Amino acid sequence: MASAILLAGATRATPAAAQACCAGGALVNPARLALHEDYAVGLQTRVRDDLGSFDGSGHYQSSNTEQDFEQDLAASFRLTARSQAGVVLPLVETRRLESRIPTWGSGIGDLAVGARYDLLLATEALYWPGIGFLANVVVPTGKPVGEGTNPASTDATGTGTYNATIGIDLEKVHGPLYVTLNAWITYCWSRTVLFTGSPPLTTSFPLQWTLLGAVGYVFESEAAVGAYVNFLDRGDNTINGVLTPGTVVRLTTVGVSGVLPIRDVWRVQASVFSDVLVSSFGSNELAGVGAVLSLVRVWW
Repeated sequence: MASAILLAGATRATPAAAQACCAGGALVNPARLALHEDYAVGLQTRVRDDLGSFDGSGHYQSSNTEQDFEQDLAASFRLTARSQAGVVLPLVETRRLESRIPTWGSGIGDLAVGARYDLLLATEALYWPGIGFLANVVVPTGKPVGEGTNPASTDATGTGTYNATIGIDLEKVHGPLYVTLNAWITYCWSRTVLFTGSPPLTTSFPLQWTLLGAVGYVFESEAAVGAYVNFLDRGDNTINGVLTPGTVVRLTTVGVSGVLPIRDVWRVQASVFSDVLVSSFGSNELAGVGAVLSLVRVWW
């Protein structure tokens, strides 16, 4: 989940509303800064077991051949009262079965740099939701697919190209309840692959659309639990200037998460998730289940 950094913020509010806003936002992004926080550093571990895949027509088929592991180092800092920025650097490991033989690979993944500006905070208006603008850039610091050093390409850890994301976040609190809806679009630069003795292959990607909705409940201790659904969709690719039908990418993921504060300056977040393993809920994507565990230290 390092491909996008969703940074949220809060300011003057009633205690109950501010509590729900800050703790609820951590359900989405554990490195988010609360209204009184200036810096945060976090470590996140992610485990994913790919149970199958969707083909180009959206048909799901079981094939348990890959497990992915990721450790993220994340940091965020406040720029102004209404803006934040952050970075995420992942370390990626992959185990893949080739002819029933497991092959491991690892390496640094793609660096993500993001920022957020809050035009209207969730606790500032009685009826309107909070409105935040999101921006994110992914730098291809990982080894791209196709350039792995073993036959299974398990040490390929990145996309091989830059991408940029802009989006909007709507969030609202009502007593202990927290609700958010994020929508963003991602532009991915073209990627050219060189083959010995063959002409270069240049792939251009259309805009990718992503929607993320979450609802949470915040307890008086500022612990929180919630559930979310994430949907992404991208159209057909263009290869060497020719549109290639059947390359649409689509995936729907659902999950539950929880946040537990520890002595004011630490918080632990855990979540479990699953792609919807039913035909027509995905296309040209691996699908599986996984879990995430995060530990964050904050300063103010």
